[in-house]
Amino acid sequence: MKGTLHQYSGRLHRLFKDKNEVQIYDYVDVHVRMLGKMYNKRLSGYASIGYKVKGDSVGAEAIDIIFDKSKFLPVFSNDIVNAAREILIVSPFITKRRTLQLLTYLRVALGKKVRIFVVTRPVEEYKGRDKDTLKNTLDLLENAGIRIITKPNIHQKFAVMDQRLLWYGSINLLSFGGAEESIMRLDSPSIVSELIRSIDGYE
Repeated sequence: MKGTLHQYSGRLHRLFKDKNEVQIYDYVDVHVRMLGKMYNKRLSGYASIGYKVKGDSVGAEAIDIIFDKSKFLPVFSNDIVNAAREILIVSPFITKRRTLQLLTYLRVALGKKVRIFVVTRPVEEYKGRDKDTLKNTLDLLENAGIRIITKPNIHQKFAVMDQRLLWYGSINLLSFGGAEESIMRLDSPSIVSELIRSIDGYE
């Protein structure tokens, strides 16, 4: 995938008079799991090339960029504490370690009366010790004042702040993942609206 992207984008970067910017338009149906996975692979490829993302707001001051798993957390945490009204985190898998790491920032948002929703797979989809660990972790979130919504077989991974700032990609935001995973941050109320329509129980 990365080799193909490098090849195609390399053609776009050939010198031409008065050309000062290269834009790639990439489309994904966020409701089809296979297409979402293919897009996430392309996203990692764009990140390796050094591309940034343009959403609905494309001002120079916007921090719309693609992050890998080792670099997204400081910016993501900052967005959490700066949320003004509402946070939605969709993370099919959740680990206690990552949850405790983010709970510090989530509590700051809760202290400002920000509503927080977490969407994840139900406990019943886990087995043995994993089930007990997940239940304890979800209890931690609920006791902090975060509303939990469970959705069987969910595969999407994204977060939304104030129904416009979007984090979308292959990273489980409340878990840990592989080295090739990446996520993009962009300001796009239109994409947010499309994504949240798929979450039952979230209003």
